[in-house]
Amino acid sequence: YNTIKIADCTYRHLSSTFISQTNSKARGRSSENIIDRYHFFIMTRLAMSATMLLLVPLMAAMSMAISLGSFGRTTFPTKIHHQKRIANTSDGNMPLSSRGLITADAGSMIRSRRGRRYLHTRVCTELHATKQGQDQERIVAATDLTSLRKLVAQASELHDKNLASSISFDQLQSRLSDLERESSEPEFWDASNSNRNEAVNREISRYSKLKSEMEQWKKLRCDAEGSLELLEELLSAENESSGGSEDEEMLSLTAEECETCSTQLLELSQKHELTTLLSGPYDASNCRLILTAGAGGTEACDWVSMLYRMYGRHASYTDMKVTTIDESQGDVVGYKSVELLVEGTNAYGWFKGEKGAHRLVRLSPFNANNKRQTTFAGVDVVPVLEDEEIKEIEIPEKELEVTTMRSGGKGGQNVNKVETAVRMKHLPSGISVKCTQERSQSMNKQLALRRLKAQLLAIAQEQKIQSINAIRGDMVEASWGAQIRNYVMQPYRLVKDTRSGHETADVEGVLDGGKALEESIEAWLRWKREDEEAETENM
Repeated sequence: YNTIKIADCTYRHLSSTFISQTNSKARGRSSENIIDRYHFFIMTRLAMSATMLLLVPLMAAMSMAISLGSFGRTTFPTKIHHQKRIANTSDGNMPLSSRGLITADAGSMIRSRRGRRYLHTRVCTELHATKQGQDQERIVAATDLTSLRKLVAQASELHDKNLASSISFDQLQSRLSDLERESSEPEFWDASNSNRNEAVNREISRYSKLKSEMEQWKKLRCDAEGSLELLEELLSAENESSGGSEDEEMLSLTAEECETCSTQLLELSQKHELTTLLSGPYDASNCRLILTAGAGGTEACDWVSMLYRMYGRHASYTDMKVTTIDESQGDVVGYKSVELLVEGTNAYGWFKGEKGAHRLVRLSPFNANNKRQTTFAGVDVVPVLEDEEIKEIEIPEKELEVTTMRSGGKGGQNVNKVETAVRMKHLPSGISVKCTQERSQSMNKQLALRRLKAQLLAIAQEQKIQSINAIRGDMVEASWGAQIRNYVMQPYRLVKDTRSGHETADVEGVLDGGKALEESIEAWLRWKREDEEAETENM
């Protein structure tokens, strides 16, 4: 670029000079001499430019070599500058070169006394941090191992408790074989033996389910204990020698397997513990839920509809079937009374604790001033018993009061004009039963008598009396002072069982009939078992 620029400038100067000299004859110079002189000047500058073009790369290479040669020099910062750089560094574990504290190689640093002292301090700091990290990992591993040991011990203890309260596995197999042998006989399936058929099939189903559960418990317990032993061996081996990534992966998988098996065993054992709490004489039977509006007027009818929804959803949540037997609509909203049939495993044993008065406190939507109002509803739970279980019960006719009425509702002329519905009342206890299911008065009367006997038999068992004649005043009073559970939605939110003391702030969860209601029922069952054990000890 410089050469071209010089040539251009020279040419311009030469041209202007040639023109001026040609026009000026006074000086006596010819144009040829001028051109020769400037031609020599141009050639000289071109040669110098070419020489510079060759020298520039050589000088650049020499400069780079000199720079590389001087890289071995060491420049340490001053003490104050060094402290500031360390204080401003966020990561103390960064490499020295990336932190900008040195500009020398290791050899030069070792040759300096200050460098050796700095390297020694740095190495000691890194070793101390590494040791602390290893100690922290050992503490975490020990903590996890301790928690796993507690989990396995808790699951094993509950498993042993369930096995002690249940039939042994050998007796279970023997009993199941006898029932299967009985069901294989030809006369077993005769129509005259229908009641026995249902009982045997029910027993076979129950024992088969218990057998599969016991086998699953045994497998989970063996896996949990085996995984815990293997984990302890792996941790002890790791402490003796430094393990790699494969050992860490093995430890993680073993700990996860131990925790999974122990958790499953604990959950299944807790579920079985509940079934052992449902060991009453009628707990395995189906049941009827009778909801009745108490004090509160229209608000009480709406409260009955809320309980109707709650128990229906909870029965579905626990894999039970619900059928509406009878219902009486309220004047404005809700129901005055509702009767439900719940069918499923241990239906009566599960719902029997719901018997009593239920109290609701909320801002009433039916109050013009939106005031807080207290409402009551009564819940009665009655087992559905077979004829064989109630055939020995005799109730004198003088203790019964029978009234008839029209059923109403669907059914045509027969139910709307003929008094087919029956209400039967037991005078000594005041318990009454209403039946409107059948289209015949006689059939409703027989069904009402069966229900009354079943209800009296269940009450006799609850009150621990030998005869139904001793039953007195077991009617559920849906009023103040008789509540078994409070549902408070205003001014605070709380559901509390007055018997077991269990309480929860999840009011919506309880009214939805899900896990919250299940926990409340479980708490009552455990409280009932503890209360019975305390009474036995006092006797």
